[in-house]
Amino acid sequence: MDTRDMGYVLAVQEHGGIGRAADALGISQPALSKAIQRVEATAGLPLFERSPSGMATTHAGAVFIARARRIQLEFDDAMKEMRGLRGGELGLLRVGSSPSVASDLIVKTCRQLLSERPVARLQLSRRFARDLLEMVANNQLDLAVVPLPPVDLGTFRVQRLFDDRLAVMADEDHPLQKKRNLRLDALVDQQWLLPGSQFAIRQQLESAFVSKGLPAPSLRVEVDFGGALTFDLIRGSRLLTLAGTDTAGITDGFRALDIREGELDLRRHVGVVTRAHGYVSPLADRLMVLLSTQSGTPATEASSQQRR
Repeated sequence: MDTRDMGYVLAVQEHGGIGRAADALGISQPALSKAIQRVEATAGLPLFERSPSGMATTHAGAVFIARARRIQLEFDDAMKEMRGLRGGELGLLRVGSSPSVASDLIVKTCRQLLSERPVARLQLSRRFARDLLEMVANNQLDLAVVPLPPVDLGTFRVQRLFDDRLAVMADEDHPLQKKRNLRLDALVDQQWLLPGSQFAIRQQLESAFVSKGLPAPSLRVEVDFGGALTFDLIRGSRLLTLAGTDTAGITDGFRALDIREGELDLRRHVGVVTRAHGYVSPLADRLMVLLSTQSGTPATEASSQQRR
């Protein structure tokens, strides 16, 4: 089977029809239809159900597409590795980082990498951890620096960098800034800016409230982005939010509330993830070493964690 035909099947599934997929691929609809028919003839089963509204995968099609995606990722990795062998250190490195991870770590390590590799190119993305993990899995990123979720990350290679803890942040003029040793019930009447309920950072906060028999935090603003913009949004207001304890510059004008020890456990592990069994370019490997060095993880420990 031609690898292009496999890509055509993936495109039809993604766009939901021959017409839209053909437009995206820049080929004619008859040519794309023939390609799909070739694959179905080879498979011996229909991969799509046709209807006036478009095309949906059959059960056989869903199985085929799941395997085709893995093959496509492996093929892309093979091409990247060949380009790396041909060009040495040349290439593009796609790096993602979570807005709750100190940007200073990413900036310093990327700056050093650019200094060491004058012709290297970087593509940087700043998203929540869930989105970044999906991008790594889909080969849209080479690596991501994220808070590690408390679940099995079997589809990823994980290199733990450091531990930190999130804090409840408020404008420095917020009335609660005058109080010390706050209990969690003192936050029940407060309003919050938080990410969507599918994100671990929000789930962690809500679980802490529920475990003490308290209602979930009162949500005023829900966002699917993080970083400086969230603080600009609530500056001068009475809204609370969460942030890492090392976010110099971003949180100017804000301070962490003084919450009693044991009331709210927001500790977490931060690490760098790549796709399990995926190709790690020399540039990616070097950046991971720099991240380990900058965060204080011994290089030998980082390497052994990466292999596990």
